[in-house]
Amino acid sequence: MSCPGNVEECMHKVQSVKYGEEVCFNGIFMLKASSSGLELGNSTWTIQSPRASITYLPSSVFVSAHALDFDYSSLKENDVILFSDFSSLNDTDEDNEKLNEHSMDETDSSLCRYSVFRDDGADADERVPFVCNNDDITEEIERISFICSCIFGAVKSGGSVLIPIGRLGVILLLLELISEMLHSSSLKVPIFVISETAEEIFAFTNTLPEWLCKSRQEKLFAGEALFGHVELLKEGKLFLFPHLHSKGLLAAWKEPCIVLCPHWSLRLGPAVHLLRRWHADKRCLLVVEQGNGAELSLKPFMPLAIQVLECSFLSGVRAGKIDPLLGVLKPKFVMLPEGLKSRCSIKGVPWSFLYYSKGKTIELSNLREDIEVHLATDVAFRLQPRQLNETTAVARLRTKLLVSNGRYQLASAEKQPDQSKRHLLHCSTIDPGRLLSALREKGMVCSFAADDSPTASESSVLVTSPGDALVRITPDTTVIYCDDERTSNQIYDALSSVCKGI
Repeated sequence: MSCPGNVEECMHKVQSVKYGEEVCFNGIFMLKASSSGLELGNSTWTIQSPRASITYLPSSVFVSAHALDFDYSSLKENDVILFSDFSSLNDTDEDNEKLNEHSMDETDSSLCRYSVFRDDGADADERVPFVCNNDDITEEIERISFICSCIFGAVKSGGSVLIPIGRLGVILLLLELISEMLHSSSLKVPIFVISETAEEIFAFTNTLPEWLCKSRQEKLFAGEALFGHVELLKEGKLFLFPHLHSKGLLAAWKEPCIVLCPHWSLRLGPAVHLLRRWHADKRCLLVVEQGNGAELSLKPFMPLAIQVLECSFLSGVRAGKIDPLLGVLKPKFVMLPEGLKSRCSIKGVPWSFLYYSKGKTIELSNLREDIEVHLATDVAFRLQPRQLNETTAVARLRTKLLVSNGRYQLASAEKQPDQSKRHLLHCSTIDPGRLLSALREKGMVCSFAADDSPTASESSVLVTSPGDALVRITPDTTVIYCDDERTSNQIYDALSSVCKGI
C-alpha cells in the first residue's frame, strides 16, 4: 500500500503543461499536448526527437459540444501514429457492415461522411470536412435529449432517477438540458451530485476557458454562464455533497429527485445505497453506460422493478473515419490495435500498418536516413568554406556534438587548434598534366609512366630527381610512394598547389 508521503513525492514529479506548449524531456524528446476533443483536458501528444516524430492518438472526438475541438493540424506528417482509440471496437454490427461495403460503393449517401482515403487527387485539407463535421455531436445531443425526456417521464410519475456515470462532458450536457426542461415546465425537482470531487470539478469547468469549445468561449466574452449548471446552483436546484452522510444532505433531500454519483460498476460509492433504496420501485429510473457490463453489475440487486436505460455515448473516432483521418495526417507508419486489423483499408494508401497487442514488442526500421544538425552561431561565423562546385561548399571545424531541446547541435569546442599549425585536408580530382607541370616548376625531373597516358582514368607520374618517387593518381585517391622525406615533401607541396585544401 502506498503511504501519503509516497503519493505526495510522486505528485511533485508531475509537470503540468498547456495546450500547444512544448516541453523537453531528458534533452532529446520534445513533447506537446493538443486537445483530443473528448473531455476537458484530454490530450493527444506529439513526441519529437532528432530521429523520429511520433503521434500518440487516444480516444478523440473531432467536434465537441463542450471541450476544445480535436486539433489535427499539430499532428500532420509525423513519422508514426500510435493509434490507441479502442472505442471503434465497440461499434455496432450495422456500422461495421457499412464500413466493409464502402470500398465497393462510395455513392451511398449514408456513407458520404465516412468516406475513405480518396484517389481523386484531392489535397489533404479538402478531406477535413469529411472528418470534422457536426454529425457525431448532433447525434450525441439528440441521444442526451432522449435521456432527458426519459428522466422527466420518470420524475413526472413520482420516481427518482439515479445516474452513475463518470463522464464529465456527458454530465455537463445532461445538466444543461435538464436545466432547460426545468425552466420550461412547472416541475420542481432537486438535483444532487454526490461525489468527493463534485465541488472541485464544477469549479474547474469555470476556470479553464481555453479548454472549452469556441461556442463556450464566446459565452465567456459575452458575460454569460459557460454551462447550464451555473444557473441551477444559483437558483438552489442543484446541490453538491461529498458523501451521502454529508451535513445538510438530509435537510435538502426530497423525493422524487435526480442523483448523479459514482460508481458506474455499482459496487462502491453512493450508487450502491441508492440503488438498494430504489431497485424495487418501477417508477424510478437507472441510467447506465453501455459497455460497462450492466447485466453483471445489476445481479446483486435482483429482482429489479426499476426501469434501466442503457445508453452509449460518443467515446472516440468511429471506425469509418479512421481512413480519412489518416489521409489528413499523412504518417509513414500507423500502429493499430490488433482488433482494428479488419476494419481499416490497407489498399492504395502511402503509409504502412503495424498491429500491436498486449505484451508484443514491435520494431520499426530507421525512419530518417539523414540527420539534421544545427550549428551554434559562434561556430557558424568561424567557418571558412571552400567551394567545391556550383552546389557544394566544404569547411573544416572542430566542435562537440550536443543534444538539446530534441535536436542535435554542434557547439564550439573548449579548445580550438592553432590554424597556422593545422595540416590542410585536400580534396578534388587531380589533373595529372597540372601535377606534372607543378613538379617540373620545382626543378624535379619527372614524366608519365611508359604504360600510362595523361588522359587515362588512372595514371602514374615517375620522379627520378632529386630522388626516386612514384605518384599514383586514381579518381578516388592519390598516393605518393617515396623513401626520401625531402623529395616526398616537395611532391606534397606540388600536389597542394593543384588541388583545393581546407
